[in-house]
Formats: sequence, C-alpha cells, structure tokens
Amino acid sequence: MFRANSLYPKTPECLITLFDLRNPNAVEELHRQRAVWQGDSDIEPLDGDHFVLVVQPGWVSEAAA
Repeated sequence: MFRANSLYPKTPECLITLFDLRNPNAVEELHRQRAVWQGDSDIEPLDGDHFVLVVQPGWVSEAAA
C-alpha cells in the first residue's frame, strides 16, 4: 500500500527518482542504484509499474558538521 508520508523525507537533502518498470532497463537500473545507495535509500511503490527510489545520503549531514 502506498504511504504518501514516506515520500516526504524529514531531511531536506534527498534525491527522488521515478522508475517506470514497464521498461526492462529501468528494472535493472533501479536495482543497480539501490545497490549503490544501500542503507541510504528506500524504494516506494506508486503502483504496479512505477516505483520511486528515495535517497537520503548520510554523508550530506556529516559533511555539514
């Protein structure tokens, strides 16, 4: 189930990327990006074909400190 609040991160520094999984290349890219960002990202489904990768890199807040 889609949770709208999960798309609005608590920190202002984030990257949100929409993937249309009807394209096989998008499926591979979503998994590749998720592997790169690992614990700093989350995948949220919008519907059966569209997913959002939300990236909140930990180094953004650490670099500011």
